[in-house]
Amino acid sequence: MSEIRGKYPGGESPRPRDPGCLVTHGVPTVCLRLQSHRQRIALPYALLLRTELSEDETNCAIVFATHEISVRGRHLHGVYLSVSQAQAVQISVGESASLAEGSTVFGPLVTDIRIEPTDESGRARR
Repeated sequence: MSEIRGKYPGGESPRPRDPGCLVTHGVPTVCLRLQSHRQRIALPYALLLRTELSEDETNCAIVFATHEISVRGRHLHGVYLSVSQAQAVQISVGESASLAEGSTVFGPLVTDIRIEPTDESGRARR
């Protein structure tokens, strides 16, 4: 009986890995938790004003009344969609160092999260 061999030595193709950057729930949730290497914050969806996704799906802007969040990475359509439907429970920076260059991933890979509080006029303080 012949066996099917993959494209890589050892006979198996590498399986796509989920970097675990996005946790969702099937129904709308109350808060969105964001976790970067420097900050952790939970913001209520009631204060969500806008969510934008760049055309190349590498940057997702999430604007709350009190904070502006910039999520950077790859394949961020899932982040955009789950936040816009209030189903994202947590977004966190993935362990991209553990993924080899060119690794196949499924789901969003978040490489950076920037969280900026806004002032009274609604602009991010820098």
